[in-house]
Formats: sequence, C-alpha cells, structure tokens
Amino acid sequence: MSKLPQRIRTRLKREAQIWNSSIVKEAPEDVSRLLDKADFFVAHRPSRQPVSVRLDPFDIAMLKRIARKKGIPFSQLMSMWLHEKIDQEKTALTF
Repeated sequence: MSKLPQRIRTRLKREAQIWNSSIVKEAPEDVSRLLDKADFFVAHRPSRQPVSVRLDPFDIAMLKRIARKKGIPFSQLMSMWLHEKIDQEKTALTF
C-alpha cells in the first residue's frame, strides 16, 4: 500500500521510464558520475494528529503482546490496523 498520491506515483513512473531509456545510451562511467551527483527523493508526509481513545485494558494488553511479537510499537500497530480497515471500508462505500 503506497502512501504517495496517484498523480505523484504516475509522474515518478514516467520519470523513471525516461531515465531508463536515456541511461542505456550512456557510458558506464558517465552513469556513475551522474548517480553520484543525484539527489535523494524525499516524500514529505503531513504531521500526524494525536487522538485519545478509551480501550478495554485487556484489549490494550493483547495489542501490546501482538505488537511485541511483530517487533513494532503498539501505537504503530493500531495505526496500521486502522488504516487497513479504513481502506477496506472506503472501497466498499460509494460516495
């Protein structure tokens, strides 16, 4: 699941195709030099908003246990699950 908007993904794919077609014509030394000078792509994400939710203590304990087994913070696991569920519901709804 990509966090980038579709228009940006499309633009990046187009740019990658242009680079791939032009890089074939270049000498390996020139390609190395160009790649050394290239900038990294940075996708800026909007800041997250804190939210308070009242949960059952047993649910919190189970959530922490599952997160620990997966090796991620429990708040990140909650965020992932919530995002997945929102995507499921969004595709099921017709606006």
